[in-house]
Amino acid sequence: MIKSIKLTGIVLILFICACQNNSNSTTATKPAVSGSTRHIRKSLYSKDVQQDADDLKKALAIMRKMDCDSTSSWYYQGAMHWVPDTILKNPFCSSYTTAPKDLKEAWDNCTHTPSGAEQIHFLVWHRLYIYHFEKIIRKLSGDSSFSLPYWGYTDTTNIAQARVMPVVFRDTTASLYEKARLDSINNGYPIRGKAVTKLSLTKLFKNTTYAGFNSNMDAAPHGAMHNYIGYGNDPTGKAMFSPIKQKIDDGGGLMQDVATAAFDPIFWVHHANIDRVWQQWTNSPNGKKVTLDELNSAPWVYTFFDENGKKVVYSHEEIIKIIYNMGYDYDDTKVSEKSGLPDESKTINLIAQLPQHVISSQKPNVTITKSVTTFKVQNNLNKALLAAKDTKKPLFMKVTVSFIKPPKGSYEVYLNLPAKVIPSVEGDYFEGFMTFFGAGHHMKGMANMPGARITKSFTFEITGRADALTKPEFNIEVLKFGGLPQEEIKVESVIIFRQ
Repeated sequence: MIKSIKLTGIVLILFICACQNNSNSTTATKPAVSGSTRHIRKSLYSKDVQQDADDLKKALAIMRKMDCDSTSSWYYQGAMHWVPDTILKNPFCSSYTTAPKDLKEAWDNCTHTPSGAEQIHFLVWHRLYIYHFEKIIRKLSGDSSFSLPYWGYTDTTNIAQARVMPVVFRDTTASLYEKARLDSINNGYPIRGKAVTKLSLTKLFKNTTYAGFNSNMDAAPHGAMHNYIGYGNDPTGKAMFSPIKQKIDDGGGLMQDVATAAFDPIFWVHHANIDRVWQQWTNSPNGKKVTLDELNSAPWVYTFFDENGKKVVYSHEEIIKIIYNMGYDYDDTKVSEKSGLPDESKTINLIAQLPQHVISSQKPNVTITKSVTTFKVQNNLNKALLAAKDTKKPLFMKVTVSFIKPPKGSYEVYLNLPAKVIPSVEGDYFEGFMTFFGAGHHMKGMANMPGARITKSFTFEITGRADALTKPEFNIEVLKFGGLPQEEIKVESVIIFRQ
């Protein structure tokens, strides 16, 4: 709790400073609300993508040679996501050794913060981040038609192809290669094992709120793919030399760590796919726009740099005007706010706000250490029956867990799974994933607090599970996959509520 308050204070200070700096700086032209020529972001397996792939490779080679003080450099752009707190004898940026004294403007600014509330900005911030990166590539490559390609590993049309990392990222002589990745994907083997289940979009697309979609997308496929590229399904024995940290990292490759993820070029095409899937959900029947109230529920600084090195600072009001019309589409998905799409009637930030209309709130005191853990929480039938009549408000189950060391395993959560039904992420009883990309990052500053536990909440929409409200108990089953044998997470609370 103390850490959350402290970090929230830091965020507010940064917010004030950014506004002050903006008043004295030259800002670049921002995306127009309505554009002219639209760029098309293509699949890296498209027959028409070769020029974009070549442009990306060419520009990254240039960016790697640029001084880290240049806002267009590979190092500066990666550090805007985050950078390790201390790097001794930094071979890529001699002017950066220790945070915060050596941090440059807009570094350490992604939304994976220890306090958690800022994660309502996760999808929005990353959309702006890769958009400005795309413009830098366009200029450095000399190709005004360049569009950032995507790695469509979530596609189901040609699975055998889609789940193999594109060859341009596996070329050991090219600027897009990174050694500190899971060796199998660098060697052309497909995504496999339990990682495959986390690519499923079935449950994800059942979300009917931006906040719920944003939160669950963060867990999977987003966080799951970060972890898989970093260390695969089994994190044991995956220590790798991190060129960014300049030391052996027991966690694995660059992508599994918030502080190093954006230094791996695969980051950009991974996030282009995350952005694409977000838009596909927005265009779906359940899709919703992010609202100004949601962004304002957790103030955040949106500072980027354009292709000419000029600073661009966005207010939340400006973001709402441009976020669905930034001059690009995907080859299979139009980027728009969808005509007639209703605004959500109120702010929904499932992390920042306390649940309203609570049906059940229990502290089950359950520790998950084995492959299958089941437990029950009591239902308040009187409240549940009232809630069942209000079909206009979505129903959620919030599971809060705690841990001492960052979990490496992944977890599937099921509600009221019948005894004879085989668990499946495609089934009606699956509610969502718990993954822990960034968990170690969230524990920064706790080195002097041995035994301290950090909490993380996962909120699953269970609107379609009205049947659960009629039972005296909620039966919850958690399946664990991977992770160290001694790894444990404790279920601190389960709350069933309407927001």
